[in-house]
Amino acid sequence: MGYVQKASEAAVRKTLSYRYYIYAVITAAYFIIYFHRTSTAAMAPELVAAFGITPTAVGFIGSMYFYAYALGQLPAGILADRWGARKTLSLFVMLAGLGAIFLGQANNYGTVLAARFLVGLGSGFVFVSATRILSDWFKRNEFATYCGILTAIGNIGSLASTAPMIALMAFIGWRGAMTTVGLSSLVIAILLCLIVRNKPYEIGGASIADIENIPPVDTIPLGIGESLKILVGKYNFWTIAVMFFVLYGTIMGFQGLWGGPFLMNVYHLTNAQAGKLLTMIPIGMIGGCLMVGILADRVVKSKKKVAMVGIFGYILTWIPLVFWIDSMSLSFIRVLLLLYGIFGGTFALMSGNLQENIDLRMTGTALGVLNFCAFSGGALYQQIMAAIIARAPVGNDIIAASGFKSAFTVCLVTLVIAWIIYLTQKDVTAS
Repeated sequence: MGYVQKASEAAVRKTLSYRYYIYAVITAAYFIIYFHRTSTAAMAPELVAAFGITPTAVGFIGSMYFYAYALGQLPAGILADRWGARKTLSLFVMLAGLGAIFLGQANNYGTVLAARFLVGLGSGFVFVSATRILSDWFKRNEFATYCGILTAIGNIGSLASTAPMIALMAFIGWRGAMTTVGLSSLVIAILLCLIVRNKPYEIGGASIADIENIPPVDTIPLGIGESLKILVGKYNFWTIAVMFFVLYGTIMGFQGLWGGPFLMNVYHLTNAQAGKLLTMIPIGMIGGCLMVGILADRVVKSKKKVAMVGIFGYILTWIPLVFWIDSMSLSFIRVLLLLYGIFGGTFALMSGNLQENIDLRMTGTALGVLNFCAFSGGALYQQIMAAIIARAPVGNDIIAASGFKSAFTVCLVTLVIAWIIYLTQKDVTAS
C-alpha cells in the first residue's frame, strides 16, 4: 500500500526519452543566461569609451545585473512551484532578450543601467525554474550530475562571452553583438514554450516516483510563510547561504568584471589578450562542474564533503592573486586561471547541498532564497571591488596594482571566514 503501482514500460520510455528534449532547450537557455552574466567584462572598455564613465560606474553596470537577478529569486521559486516552471522560463528568458536588445540600442548611461536591469531580472528566473524541472524529470541520484552538466554548459556561455565576444564586437561592434544575443534569447524563449513540460504526466509519461517505485509523497507545496520560517530556522541553511554569498560573489567580482581590467592594467595586455587568458576560467569550470556533480552523486555520495574540499582548492588560487599580483608569468597565470575555474565550479553543488537539508515541497522557494544570497554577493562584490580599485593611484591611464591587490585581499579574507563557517555545517541523513 505504501508504494505506487509499477508504471507501464511505454510510459517509462516516454519520460526517459522526452526529458532529454526538455533538458536540451533548458541548457540552451542557461548558456545564453551565462553569456549575459559575464559579458560586461568584455564590453567594459567599450562602455567606458562610449559613455565616458569611471571604473565605479562600470562596476555599477555589472552589479545591476546581479541586483536584478537577486530580486527575482524568491518570486522565481514561488512562480516555479505554483504557476509552473515552463511559463516562468519562457516569459523571463524573453524579458532578458528584450533587455539585451535595449542595451544594444542604449544612447546614455541611464538607459544602459535600465537595460542591464531587465537582462538581470529576466535571467534571475531561469535557474530556479530549471532545477524545478530537473527535480520532476530526473532521479534523485542523477540530480547533482545533471545540475553539474547544466552549469558546465552555462560556463560554455561564459567562455563565449570572452574572446569570442570580443571577436564578435570587432566585427559588428558591441551594440550589434548585444542585439544579436538578445534576438537569440527570444528564439530560445519560443523553444522553451513549445518543448518544455512541467510534469511527465503532461506527455502521458510516468513520474519519477513511479519509475523509482518509491513511496508517494505529498506534492502540495508548503506555504511561502511556512517555508521561509522553516528555512531561516535551519542552521545548515545559513552555513550554505554565507558560503554561497562569498563564493559566488568573488567569482563574479573577478570573472564577471575585474579580471579583464586587472590583466590589462597590471600586465599591460590588450582587451583581446586579456579575453583569451580569461577563457581559462570557464574552460576550467566546465570540467569542475561536471566533476563535482559526479563525485557527489556516485563516488563520495556527499555534496557537503565534495564542496568542502573544492572550495578549499578555490581559496588557494586566490593566494597568488594577492601575494604575487604583479610578478607572475603569463604561463603561470594561464594555469592559475584554469585551476580557479576548476575549483570555482564547486558552486554547482550549493543547490544540491541545500536540497539535502530541506523538505522537497519547499524546493522552489528555498532555492530562490539561496540564489538571492548568491547573486546579492555577485552584486556587492563587484561594487566593493570597484570602490577599492577606484581609490588606487592612476598614472598614464593605468590603475596601480595596489588597487587590485587590496580588492583581492578582501576576497581572500572573506572566503576563508565563510569556509570556516561552512565547516560547521551538521551532517544530515538524506530523506
